[in-house]
Amino acid sequence: MIQLFSIIGTPLGWIMYQINNFTNNYGLTLIIFSILLKVCMIPLGIKQQKGLISSARMQPKMRAIQKAYGNNKKRYSEELQKLYNEEHFSPLSSCLPMLIQFPILFGMLDVIYYPIKHMLRLPAETINEAITIATGILGEGNLNAYSKEISVISAVRQNAAPFYEGLGAEVTDKILNFDFTMFGLNLFDQPTLTPEGKSMGLYFALLLIPILSGLTSLLMSLITKQSTASTTDGQLAGMNNSMMIMMPVMSIWISFMVPAGVGIYWLISNICSCVQSFVLNKIMNPAEEIAKAKAEQEAQREAERQERIEQKKKAREQGIKDPDEKGLTQKEIARRKLAEARRRDAERYGEEYVEVTDDDIK
Repeated sequence: MIQLFSIIGTPLGWIMYQINNFTNNYGLTLIIFSILLKVCMIPLGIKQQKGLISSARMQPKMRAIQKAYGNNKKRYSEELQKLYNEEHFSPLSSCLPMLIQFPILFGMLDVIYYPIKHMLRLPAETINEAITIATGILGEGNLNAYSKEISVISAVRQNAAPFYEGLGAEVTDKILNFDFTMFGLNLFDQPTLTPEGKSMGLYFALLLIPILSGLTSLLMSLITKQSTASTTDGQLAGMNNSMMIMMPVMSIWISFMVPAGVGIYWLISNICSCVQSFVLNKIMNPAEEIAKAKAEQEAQREAERQERIEQKKKAREQGIKDPDEKGLTQKEIARRKLAEARRRDAERYGEEYVEVTDDDIK
């Protein structure tokens, strides 16, 4: 798993390193990187919005399939897949942006936990020597449980002399001058439910990160629910309600489990997602698209109904009871109707279709 984090974290760390060359401030670099990454994901956001609209537009057709083949699971699955193919729809299309965010989050963990590797770009040999010196200063038991590189930065600020002696002035100054704060907040610190020795100001500042992460996630869920409220019902509506609760809870949990830097990245991503959803709902509002689709569907049904009426009217004028039964005997008409009824029942209940015999229509 650590190797996976590193694979994703390496390109992310290089991008942050380039940004930091201009800002010379880790906090500002993190903000710019988070916004830039969200901008790059706008095409996926548009795809997600289109997926929500497509899903909502297909709800009537999906309910019709459920009604017709609900008791025949095999046929139901086949008809549902056929509908997806006809509409060029993927059920996972609206989930793709969320699925992509988690690998990026893991990559950010790698960047935050290994700041000397990613942000200072020091060789592995130098980093290992720095960790050895830090262990001598802090003690093995006092090293950061998740990142020895963070412990190195703490140790340099506590006692820089051994680092100057062991690594030289250039490397030590590079570590010592690395600004890893944001408005005075150490971005390597982790929010906790209790102060645990921190000052009350630092404790509340860190606590604010998971709280804001949860609130922005809730806002994002409310925006999504509002835009799709008129297009969802039943099971899908219940799923949306569950997601509205689950996502804020997950955002809070994530922010408590990671350093403040990762929590701020998650918070900024949530804010950008809220803005993106608001704008996309103005441009491509699912409720309006569904209303338009329903109007078109009703117009098509009415046109088909009028056409059937006209066909029957012409058939009556020609002395034919049903245009589809023209030229058939009463026995053949009865056979056809019974066969069609049996075929529908077989599809609906998953039973074997039995051919109609003469004995069935005596």
